[in-house]
Amino acid sequence: MSTAMVFERPALDLSPGRLPAGCPVIVRGMGPGLPGLLAELTEGRGGRFVRDHDGETVYLPGGGEPLIYLGSGRGVPYHAAIEYSLWGDGVSGPRFAAPEALPRGPAHFRRQVWPLVAKDLAYAYYRELLTAHPSRARMTWAEFERAYSAQEWGSAAMRALVRRAVPRFPDRLDLDRLDRPLAGIRFGDHAGLRRWMVGYIGADVERRADPAHSADLAVGHMARAVRDALAGTRHADPWLDGFTAFMADGPPGAWLEELRALALAGVVVFLGAGVHVRQDATGGWRAAGPTVPGAVQARALLDARGIVEKQEEHR
Repeated sequence: MSTAMVFERPALDLSPGRLPAGCPVIVRGMGPGLPGLLAELTEGRGGRFVRDHDGETVYLPGGGEPLIYLGSGRGVPYHAAIEYSLWGDGVSGPRFAAPEALPRGPAHFRRQVWPLVAKDLAYAYYRELLTAHPSRARMTWAEFERAYSAQEWGSAAMRALVRRAVPRFPDRLDLDRLDRPLAGIRFGDHAGLRRWMVGYIGADVERRADPAHSADLAVGHMARAVRDALAGTRHADPWLDGFTAFMADGPPGAWLEELRALALAGVVVFLGAGVHVRQDATGGWRAAGPTVPGAVQARALLDARGIVEKQEEHR
């Protein structure tokens, strides 16, 4: 008989006696429970973060850290928090996904409700872009708004409108790519994924600190407004809650820089998106996903999403 360790938030005992130095540990989830968990397993084991001569965050291991395999559904941490205010004409609340505009009876969220939510998110995004940064657009907000309001979300006419109004591709909103940046991307090994993640995290921190991209903040504000407007109605959906948290309730950029430093130090190994964790024949755990071939094995599973320690015995 073997015993596999499962820790769910808030973890009760992550001491070296339970998780010794170098012990492979699978951590599932990159949401709000992750920073505290990683702090206990890294700085709590004697490691520390410093700045190098270029101002980059570097992690100096203390020697007591476990080997942390980190994965989740999206495979990336929440977007960095934005600490400035909108520059343009903000939007007070949802227009297309207001409760009175939604179907009165039961509705499939992704097919019938999400297109209206997405249209509101893009409405807020382009309003901020065109009013705060008009030099990056080929039409005024008034012109864009009239045409935009008449189009269905995702239609060819709407895509053509955006191309005419916003000439630079990086200035156009891509909700699918924002939500699932690793979708369809494959790497030959974990080193390749690490290089991509280091670049992705750095770019996210830089973008979210730059008011030139204040339209991103407008998306977060609208996502919260829609979530709050739908709360308690038949159209409230857990998927929207998760999407909103990912877009608008992320950690400070400084913490994401620390996560990047942990990866560069070899303490954290990213597993990618769509990670599934299963128990193996020995009573340990195996984690695998489509981003990187193969599976990793560990004796302990830490769940950063939820926490009461449980012991599961397997014969």
